This record gives sequence, structure tokens and C-alpha cells, in this order.
Amino acid sequence: MKTLRLSCLLLMLVPLLTACGQKPLLENVSISPSTISPNADGLDDVARISFMLNRSAKISISFMDALGQETIFRPPTPLGRNEDPYAVLFPGVVQGFKLPEETSPIQIVKRVLADGVYTWTMTAITEDGETASQTGTLNIVDAETQLPEITGFSVYPKEFSPNQDGIDDRVTINLFLQKDVEELTVYMLDQDGTRHHIPEDERSTPLNTAGFHTFDYDGGIDAGAEPPSDGRYTIYAEARDIIGQRVLITDSLTLVNAGRPMAYILNGEIDLKPTTLVISDTLCFTLTVENDSNTYIRTTGPWPGNTYRSDGNFNAAGYAEESGVFRVGLDFDTSLRNYPFRWGIGTPGEDLVQIGEYWYLPPFSRSEVNGCVQVVEMPPRVSLYFWGGLIHEDVEVSAINNRVDPHLVEIWEP
Repeated sequence: MKTLRLSCLLLMLVPLLTACGQKPLLENVSISPSTISPNADGLDDVARISFMLNRSAKISISFMDALGQETIFRPPTPLGRNEDPYAVLFPGVVQGFKLPEETSPIQIVKRVLADGVYTWTMTAITEDGETASQTGTLNIVDAETQLPEITGFSVYPKEFSPNQDGIDDRVTINLFLQKDVEELTVYMLDQDGTRHHIPEDERSTPLNTAGFHTFDYDGGIDAGAEPPSDGRYTIYAEARDIIGQRVLITDSLTLVNAGRPMAYILNGEIDLKPTTLVISDTLCFTLTVENDSNTYIRTTGPWPGNTYRSDGNFNAAGYAEESGVFRVGLDFDTSLRNYPFRWGIGTPGEDLVQIGEYWYLPPFSRSEVNGCVQVVEMPPRVSLYFWGGLIHEDVEVSAINNRVDPHLVEIWEP
């Protein structure tokens, strides 16, 4: 009896104990059916792998082809002891790998095994080093091996400034999808690991179908969101087919001068005078623009100090509307167009700084703007209101910057 007790104590130090009533670590491993055809036709597309685990362990499952090339289906995954069998479905898809002849820049994340007979191995390893393995064979036929490949992937421009200044405000991502897929996604990943979804610009190619696809990104700014901060980011395009194969491709993108522009006429006040004048007199104003944002805001001429004739406008002065620029405008009751008289929101080289070929008001800074209009014709009525505005051209004239501080002005014939 003492000898038997001693034998049991010694056996407790040996892995895979079968004496003293201890069950095997891993048992009753089976895979069914023994032949699968992973092609999404609904017939034998997946195999069911079941097993009993009698102690907590990390479980891994791999497949080896006839040439000895091993691929991983399930990396070591912690599982606890369970009274009922574990079960996992195998769709013929393993961790991605490339064939020797493949040179595409895509990363293959998941890939279906080609037709053939494979040896599967299930391994269990406990924390104290006890190990158990079981093997068997699985036959794969009629597998859908065409990858959901992405080609022609491009990101333009590579330097992006989402600040609604009309210069490189948007990024275009183009790609060509080689087959219909279950899901196609494009996103930007920031330094915190947060995904910024990039929507598809739906054109002639339906969603998730083979063909040319275009994605458009504005940093979320057009929806009123604050864009991601300046820095270098990675753009990802991922495609997953109905089999479960998944590929991705990446490119880089740099954000500069990113920010949601916010500017105001300081205190909503305009110094406008005189309020009584006769034909040929000049009406002048002075106001201050405040950039209340952390981004540069673009502007252009005519510059402060410019004098218009009342029968002209900024187009006649040689300037057109420019998407994204801020200008101060002067308008009045009987005007035939919106803010016909416009001025830049600062003076180049003084309160404005040059970035590339354009002029900008720096973040959290102010600029004084002044200008005049010579009244050269009699308006439809003697008394009318003049007011100021801050126009973000082709974007908006916000309510706070529209019809600012109206002044009643009387105009008389001499």
C-alpha cells in the first residue's frame, strides 16, 4: 500500500497523468465532415471541430499541407475546463499567407486553403507546461481561392489640410476591387487607435461589387466635427469576401493646419460713418475680425483701405468668389446681390501671414479692417440700412456674422 501511494505522488510530477484517476488533458477531438468545399454554396462549407478539455489550457489549431507547409487557424487561445465539449466551426479559412509567386502590396489577413488533403493538429498547453496534441486529416475540394484583391490603391493629396480654406480640404482615395465582396471599408487610424470612417463616393460602381471605387474624406469638418489633429496617419482599405478571406492595403496621409475655422466681427460692432451724406460723398467703416479658432483662416483682396463706387462690386474690381476664403462684406437694403462690396480680413505682411501663395489670419488673432464706398447714384429711397458681414465664401455666412450692426443712412441729392 505504501509503495502504491509513493507511485501516485511521483506520477503527479509527470505531464499527461493517466494514473490515480486523472483524465487526459485533451480528449474526444473530432472534425466533421471530413471533406468540405469552402465556396459559399451552402453545401459542406464548414467543418465542426469538437473536443473535451479537462483542465484550463491554451488551445491552438493548425493545418499542414502535403508539402509540409503549416498554416494557423487558431493561435494559442486560453480556455477553461468545461463539462461539455467545446465546438468551433472551421470555414477553410486560416491566417493569411502569400504564395511565392505573389508580389502584390496587399496584406493577406485571412485566406482559404486550396484543394488538397491537410493534416490538422490541435495542441493544448497548461500554465505548468503540460502538453497534449491530437491530429487527423481534412480534405478540401472546390475551394473559392480567388482573393478579394485590391489594386490601383491611391491617396491624393498626400498632405491634407481640413480647415475649409479651399486648399487641399479633401482627400480622394481610389481603388479597384477584383471581385464582389461582403464588405469594403476605408478608414484612417489615429495615434490613439481610433478609426475615422471614410465614406464611399457612390458613382457608377455599386457598393461592394467588383470595379472602380472612390472614397472622399473631409476630416468630418463639413458635418461640423473637429478634424483630427495635425500629424501623420495611415489610411487602410480592407475587403472581406463571403468566404471570409480578408485583405488590406495601406498608405500614409499627413494632416497640416487642421481645424474648424471660427471667426467673428468683434463684439458685433461696426463703426460706420457718416450716416447722412449726399451723392459723391464717401461712406466708410471700420471693424475688427477675430479668429477664434486654432487654425489659420484664408483671405484675399481687395485689401483693407480699398474704396468702391456704389455702382460697382468686388467682381468689377477684378476679384471673384473663392471657395474657402473669408472676406468682410458691406451690404444695404436695396442691393441687387449679397454683399457686393468685400475686403480681405487683414493686411498682407502685417496681421496676415503667407502660407504657400496664400494669405492667412493666424489662430486666435485679430485684424482691423476698413474700407469705403463712394455713393455715385441715388438709391431707390433716401433712407436705407447698411450693415456688415463676415463671409466664408462657398461655405456659409453664419447667423452671427450676417447683417451685423445695421446703421440707418440717409442719402440726398445735392
